[in-house]
Amino acid sequence: MKHAYASKHRNLKRGAALLACASLAFPIGANAEPVSAPSIVITASPLARTTAELAQPITIIGKEEISRSGASTLGGLLGAEPGVAQSSFARGASRPIIRGLDNSRVRVQENGLGAHDVSAISEDHGIPIDPSAAERIEIIRGPAALRYGSEAIGGLVSVLNNRIPTRAPDGGFEAEIEANTTTADSGLMGRGSVDVGAGPIAVHIDAFARSADDYSTPQGTQANSAAETNGLSAGISYLLPNGHVGVSVTQYDSDYRVPGAEAAANRLAIDLEQTRYAASARLEELGGFFTGLNADIGYSDYTHDEVSKVAGTIGSRFDNEEREGRLEVLHRAIGNVEGAWGVQASTRDLSAIGEGGELIAPSTRDSLAAFLFEEWKINPALRLQVSGRIEQVELEGLGVAPPTLQGVTLPGQELADFGSRRSLDFTPISGAAGLVFDVTDDISLGLNAQYVERAPDLLELFAKGPHEATETFEVGDPTLGKESATSFDLSLARNTGDLSLEANLFYTSFSDFIFKQNTGFVCGEEFDTCGVDGAAGVEDELTQIAYRQSDADFHGAEFAARWSAFDLADGRLGFDGRFDYVRGKLDAGGNVPRITPPRYGAGVFFENENLFSRISFLRADEQDDVAINETRTNGYTDLRAEATYTFFLPDSDREIELGVVGTNLLDDDIRNHVSFKKDDILEPGASALFFIRAKL
Repeated sequence: MKHAYASKHRNLKRGAALLACASLAFPIGANAEPVSAPSIVITASPLARTTAELAQPITIIGKEEISRSGASTLGGLLGAEPGVAQSSFARGASRPIIRGLDNSRVRVQENGLGAHDVSAISEDHGIPIDPSAAERIEIIRGPAALRYGSEAIGGLVSVLNNRIPTRAPDGGFEAEIEANTTTADSGLMGRGSVDVGAGPIAVHIDAFARSADDYSTPQGTQANSAAETNGLSAGISYLLPNGHVGVSVTQYDSDYRVPGAEAAANRLAIDLEQTRYAASARLEELGGFFTGLNADIGYSDYTHDEVSKVAGTIGSRFDNEEREGRLEVLHRAIGNVEGAWGVQASTRDLSAIGEGGELIAPSTRDSLAAFLFEEWKINPALRLQVSGRIEQVELEGLGVAPPTLQGVTLPGQELADFGSRRSLDFTPISGAAGLVFDVTDDISLGLNAQYVERAPDLLELFAKGPHEATETFEVGDPTLGKESATSFDLSLARNTGDLSLEANLFYTSFSDFIFKQNTGFVCGEEFDTCGVDGAAGVEDELTQIAYRQSDADFHGAEFAARWSAFDLADGRLGFDGRFDYVRGKLDAGGNVPRITPPRYGAGVFFENENLFSRISFLRADEQDDVAINETRTNGYTDLRAEATYTFFLPDSDREIELGVVGTNLLDDDIRNHVSFKKDDILEPGASALFFIRAKL
């Protein structure tokens, strides 16, 4: 059972306050430089490379942008980035969607280890990583499965922070505090972090707490949309001349409401808790053939309850235990070739009781993989990057479903396929090759080709019943085979000077693409009520969702540019713009469900040493390229204005940043097409965020 939530929430708020007080009480030293500059990518490549030096398209979100967003979820933070959308199911639950792909195709990780949650099982399940804890976030659009596993076949969101310290701060101490408030939901957030170093020992502590009431929309208050979240993390490292060895422990708690007509009537809420343990080692400049070593190991214990506040009962409980380990070694250059080899292993135990237990019986997933990454510098302007992965995946669970679905026999399914425990083995094999050509000193051209295989997820195989939070009745298929994707990316990047831009074209051909299809029928709580009008005992009508396989093609484009154009007063006036488009088609006919509509936007900004100000808009077109039994969604315009001012304190590197950000200033009706509850849920109306952040 969980500890009393209210008591824990108060304790963590006190912890955040103590951190803030400590940051003011200790003598302050100069801030250390970050471990790596924001342009250095450590996720997409084991080698230190900038975004322009990699064939895959990469987006990096820095600390300043994270603070200005005020987002409470990763989906909310990243959902407006080119090529990225958000599921926006609830204030505490919104996963990133990359190029129309989500859930089991997008891996979310923190410092190299997976989120270890159940957010990929259902859109109402939150990710136990708060954006405020991140120092930066890297998004890899397109397959990132070669270093991190088949669940990254669509992309990767990598959250990076200093929870396991990698350095000691200059002067032995540094701290950061931040607070914000939002008007649409009376939201409050406070966080603080402290880094201390003495000799070879470095310690990091951070804490946060946030709360929000039901938010306002142009049509009134969105009922049952409030949320409370808090967390606390501590880590310690032993610093070596050529690296570090460290550990951390993180506690995350969230209690958020699930909006929607029926969920609001029952005041449905999800009470989520995760305890996460991690250890890492980084060693550089090793003698011999191997020059570096990166090792990570983690264990997480996750639980969430789906609670009816009206009845005071727990409808479902999900428990998820995961263990994951990675070992990667960098080898000495062989001629002009350098790279890394690695192994990765993970185990997962997923169980549920109550209605969740009807959705999926206790299931397990075990995987073991080996991978490599090699880069050949053909000449000073041309690099070839090659990578590969082979993985062994074992899944075990209980698939229970009728031999027919509304009287239609599912292909390849017989009665013997259901009702017994199944143990399934898959061997995904993946490979990639990319060329990076430096057209000039400032412009690079990348071409990347990948073939990636993915094993089906536990829910895709073994789903077998109702899920009240999403108001769906989900039917898995234990006869599903591997999904494979052949993907091509062409990218052009310029990241220096007054003009920076990134343009991407992509095409992906899926074989045996696994997707959720709305069958057009409704169910009660049992199989025998599906598709039966007036069936006895049916109280709730749940939309039936069946997992199917079909070949599919995705194609699209992404563009982002920023031009610091003119000197004005004591600063620079500039312009930015963005565009993204994705289309998913099933070879059997029809569109892939829940695809983001075309979006475009532009802005004008002014910046100098102290001030950053910007006004911009993002336009999402109407989405009428819909799947079977899917409805069209109107377009919208999100007008945004922001201003931040930074005070640099005399004779020190301390700084204080004040900011205000206005969103949806036209108070437009915003419905997110990719949300399962788009017809019930409007996004927040006009709102203002006020924040203060101090680096001490």
